[in-house]
Amino acid sequence: MIKILLKHPRAILGAVILHLLIIALFVFSFDWNEEPVVEAGIPISIVTTDSFETQANNAAPKEETNNKTVEEIKKKQIVEAAAKKQERLKIAAALKLKKETEAKQQNKLAETKLAEKQAQQKELELKASAKKKAQLKAAKEAAEEEAREKAEQEASEKEAQAKAEQEATEKEAEVKAEKEAAEKEAQAKAEQEAADKKAKKEAEQKAADKKAQIKAEKEAQAKDASAEEKRLAKKKAKKEKAAKKKREEEKIRKKAVKKKAEKEAKEKAEKEAAEAKAAKKKAARKKAAKEAAEKEAKETAEKEKAEKEAKRAAKAKAKKEAKEEAAKEAAVEKARKKAREEAKEKAEKEAAEKLAAQKAKYQRAWKEKQEKEKAAKAAAEAKKKSDAEAAARRKSLEKQSRGALNAWGGKVRKNIKQRWHRPSDSSGSKGRVEFLVSGSGYISGSVKVSCEGTPTFCASIKDAVKSSEPLPPPPSKYNFSKSDRTIGFSFKIN
Repeated sequence: MIKILLKHPRAILGAVILHLLIIALFVFSFDWNEEPVVEAGIPISIVTTDSFETQANNAAPKEETNNKTVEEIKKKQIVEAAAKKQERLKIAAALKLKKETEAKQQNKLAETKLAEKQAQQKELELKASAKKKAQLKAAKEAAEEEAREKAEQEASEKEAQAKAEQEATEKEAEVKAEKEAAEKEAQAKAEQEAADKKAKKEAEQKAADKKAQIKAEKEAQAKDASAEEKRLAKKKAKKEKAAKKKREEEKIRKKAVKKKAEKEAKEKAEKEAAEAKAAKKKAARKKAAKEAAEKEAKETAEKEKAEKEAKRAAKAKAKKEAKEEAAKEAAVEKARKKAREEAKEKAEKEAAEKLAAQKAKYQRAWKEKQEKEKAAKAAAEAKKKSDAEAAARRKSLEKQSRGALNAWGGKVRKNIKQRWHRPSDSSGSKGRVEFLVSGSGYISGSVKVSCEGTPTFCASIKDAVKSSEPLPPPPSKYNFSKSDRTIGFSFKIN
């Protein structure tokens, strides 16, 4: 109950003022006039009625004042409630605008990431396509070389059966080596696809985590404006953590790519060594066959050897060019990656600056609101103090006026009583008189007399009133109304 009352101080103030007015009304409703002193030997009691009549006349202004005060309090409360509602609407609009801006920034960031992801996927597809083309070219060259070797084998079969057997063995070895290379390449491709799939899954999980984080941050922001700084700090920490995790993942990916490249280079070197070894063995067998053959076969073998050496040189040159092309592509990829990272950092920096500007704007608005509320509170306190002082002054003035009116009425009654001569045969008689006193102390208009008794008793009342002129004039300081200046009281003899 106390907590509810403390939340509505204005209502408490209004209730206190209302109770004070009611108490004042009860206090002033009593007649505080002194009873007239009864002269010795004359049992006369004067019953005054001005307290009832003047009270009836003065009650209305008090009630009007009370009602007016209550209406003013109600109007003030309505105006303050409307102002508070307007402020709440402004704050809600500012928060809504801030949320919309953050949502737009998040959407823009998501679009940028999606575009980067699509570009990376496109580059990977281009690389895979280039790799496939290189493989097809190598397979075509291998097929051409195989065809030439087959032709050479058919030519050498005519010279010697041993040469044919040797060519068949070499062909089987080459087919086996090609098969092993194809299997290794398929395995590497499967590993690359698994790594890409894993990276894609991690990126999707990261995006889902970030989305949940953004949602949690938005909900925390709607609860309290002071949680904004905590949310920003948390978001920054999470962002740094995500960036660190991304850098670590990039480092791991680079390491995996480097390891894969080293593995491919090693396999390629082993393949070349195997090819060189096979070629050397083949050359040795050919040389032995040519030594056993005729001079013409020897010359042909030497010619074939020279052609093969030229072919190997061309192949080595092609490999060197392919390696240089791969290095060039790696440099281009590195430059593109650096450009993407710079663009991403720039976008994040712009988003942070924009968020800081919005935060500063919100803080300024909050500060202005606090200052306005402080000024309004000070104005309300000043008005409250002024109203209380005015009410105290009115109360004091009313008290003084009422005291002066009662004192003046007592003087008038005392003056008339002193001039009243009680008839000797008026036992049990009673009467009442009522008249209006002017500002100068004379009776205005007629004197109303109601009498129950002997004619001499009734005549004594009229004589007492007429012989008392001029009466004590009412105090001009208080400007009494006609109802206040109307005197009425009773005469009674027991």
